[in-house]
Amino acid sequence: MYRGLLINCGSIAPITASQFGTNRIMERALLQQRGGQPLSSVDRFGCAAVAGAVSALVASPTELIIIQQQKKCTPLLQEVKHFAATYSAISAYRGVGPCIGRETLYAAGYLGLCPILFDKLKDTQQFKDSPASAMAIAGVVGGVFAASASHPFDTIKTRMQAAMYTKPEYLTWTSTAATIYKEGGVLNFWRGLLPRMTRIIAATFILINVRSAAVGYLEEQRQPPQLTAEKLLPELSQ
Repeated sequence: MYRGLLINCGSIAPITASQFGTNRIMERALLQQRGGQPLSSVDRFGCAAVAGAVSALVASPTELIIIQQQKKCTPLLQEVKHFAATYSAISAYRGVGPCIGRETLYAAGYLGLCPILFDKLKDTQQFKDSPASAMAIAGVVGGVFAASASHPFDTIKTRMQAAMYTKPEYLTWTSTAATIYKEGGVLNFWRGLLPRMTRIIAATFILINVRSAAVGYLEEQRQPPQLTAEKLLPELSQ
């Protein structure tokens, strides 16, 4: 059940960091360009989507190793050695196209839609005294969108990375999509959605709340210390 956990833990930190970092850089650049005017919901959603696309460059190769580990039941080091000896370096980015599509929509959901919806809900009369309820609704909606919109890309990527180059029907992501459609129609792209949606909804709550707490703490630490009479003149306060 936990095969591939080590590299998954090792990869999720830089993936999340690249999403948060790119999103913050994009938002600050837009704020500076617009003279400090508040960003619109479309701006925030777009920044989150770009951040997701960038993170795919980290996510795709690490998830490929995870999938190969789970498929062949091999330890991490053994699988990395086998992959390096069998395939070229460019093969590490097999499936990166659908991975970019997946991460773009995934980050737009949890990093864009969820905070946007929370900001709108928390100021309403119904949720003014209950920000936790507003966050719960925003997290569920953001997680459902992130999972549902990105799942077809995840299905294509997983098939491509699992088969590698052994099956001609999975050589490209267009041929992979055609094969999936022939097997079970449009709904086949959303097979396995429920467990993934459950994971993403939980991740949305965790990531957004941890990010908010971390950013708030760092901003407090960067504030210049306030000099009070008690600090400057202890004898005066006495």
